[in-house]
Amino acid sequence: MTCDLQTRADSLLQLVARVERLEAFPRTGWQVCGVQQPESVASHSFVTAVVALWLADHIDDDVDTERVLRIALVHDLAESMLTDLPRPVKHLLGTEAVRHAEDAAIERILNPELNTWREAHDEYRDASTIEARLVKASDRIQMLAKALQYRAEHRGRTERFFSDRSAFDDFDIPLVAAIYDRLFERFDDGEWFSADF
Repeated sequence: MTCDLQTRADSLLQLVARVERLEAFPRTGWQVCGVQQPESVASHSFVTAVVALWLADHIDDDVDTERVLRIALVHDLAESMLTDLPRPVKHLLGTEAVRHAEDAAIERILNPELNTWREAHDEYRDASTIEARLVKASDRIQMLAKALQYRAEHRGRTERFFSDRSAFDDFDIPLVAAIYDRLFERFDDGEWFSADF
């Protein structure tokens, strides 16, 4: 094996070792609500990517689907170092401190040749493109859907996620607004889907 190929192989394997932690890290916001054994960050990221892909295929805007998936897959990579900081903790730390910590974590996690991954992470954080806004919305859609699932399973107090509809930016995407509306309606009705297949 040439030195260049060996270096690339090691680069990938090091990245895998770093991001595999996301499978073990729980989404701590659920723990704060009393959910025992909540979903992992990796599980959340996977479902967020599925939601983002679905949205990309169903909105009228011209969307770069590969970009959507790239952003969705990297949007929580910093958590492999920082863990999942619940929203109240982020508020206490402040936006700048969280941003600085996420930037430092991304620099440490990603190898130098992964600049497009860094760009995707920054794009997500800044919601600077339609693709990033779709992923941001997908992140929230997944969270609200999971809150409804946990409530239906009597696993914690997830009502707080539904206390303020205005906290969920639809980014002027009508389909996203409609999905939020349906999620809130399902919360009001006390209904959720069962995986009945």
